[in-house]
Amino acid sequence: MKLNFPHNAANRIWGWMLAIDIAIMPGLFFYKLFFHDPQIGYIHLLATYRFGFAKRALVGTIVSWFADRVALWYVYAIGIVAWAVTLTLFIATFRKIYGLTEKNLALFVFVIGSPFFFKNFMYSIEYFDIYGCLVALIALLLPVSGIYPLAMAGACVGLILMHHLQFLLYIPTIGFIVLVRYGLLSGVSVGKVVYGLMLVLALSVVFVAAAYFGNMPIPHDAFLAYVTARASDTLDPAGTNIWYSTIQQEVRATWGIMWTNSMRFPIYAALIALHVPVARHLGALLGSLAIPSHRLISIAALAAISIGYLVIGAVVFDYSRWVSNWGVCMFMAMLAVRCLPSKAMEADIPIRPGERVNLVMGWTATAIPRVGITKPF
Repeated sequence: MKLNFPHNAANRIWGWMLAIDIAIMPGLFFYKLFFHDPQIGYIHLLATYRFGFAKRALVGTIVSWFADRVALWYVYAIGIVAWAVTLTLFIATFRKIYGLTEKNLALFVFVIGSPFFFKNFMYSIEYFDIYGCLVALIALLLPVSGIYPLAMAGACVGLILMHHLQFLLYIPTIGFIVLVRYGLLSGVSVGKVVYGLMLVLALSVVFVAAAYFGNMPIPHDAFLAYVTARASDTLDPAGTNIWYSTIQQEVRATWGIMWTNSMRFPIYAALIALHVPVARHLGALLGSLAIPSHRLISIAALAAISIGYLVIGAVVFDYSRWVSNWGVCMFMAMLAVRCLPSKAMEADIPIRPGERVNLVMGWTATAIPRVGITKPF
């Protein structure tokens, strides 16, 4: 896809940032390929619905349609395809909503090179978080019609069956995008509200089923024997425990080490503060919305998305993933807000490329290769 960015002095600097980001991403892939054993992702490709309904078994079931035995390299192959598709969809979405022009270059580079975003998705290539972002981008690109909410709800069901935490991880953001495009832009009606509530209820039922009734319905030894038989490479049996753990057990484990994890919270706060230029732009977007109710709904949605992440953090301690995905959700919400009617002039520059603060934060974000999974860096 051709990027139409004219070359001036300030934007050349941001172009160098983009070049460094592009160089970092394959480096992260090769690091994962040669120095990491993706056992969690591997077991997810082995678990299926062979013995009945179970959480986290959708992807493994789909893989089983094509392969009786699964090799470890499948984790990387599937992950890199998902990453490349998501990157392509993000560029297409940014082009559609903002335009790949000179005035938007700094925002484009800051977002795409954020340590929260594609660099961290590459580092966490074995996890399914990226699929929530992918569905959010599809929600921003799909034509809107009567079946649009139903189609997105169907995609959200798939996300929950991949991993039930997607119910709070990305589905609130996807719901906000659907609300903006199907409701706020074309007009809210009683019929649309009822339609939306029915879809929310259906998703809630699927979540409850997966989260509370989704433990593998066979003894642990039988499940371990099954996935071991499907694996072509060495399998760590410890990873199979997650199909038998309960939310109560996860909460106890999380709060048992909360004091240790809380020592890292200032690092996450600093990483979030690094994105002040993007946050300032999002604040300006909210302030410039032409219809006051749109502003209130958008602010409430951002708050609801953030509260969902606090709930996730109280249950599971993968805080580097949660902070990074929260940042990505804010990027997706920013794209949605940008679609709403605004009083702002089209000539406004989201992030001024020549300002010293923006340059310092841009270079810092570029230099950070990723955030991590459970611990920062």
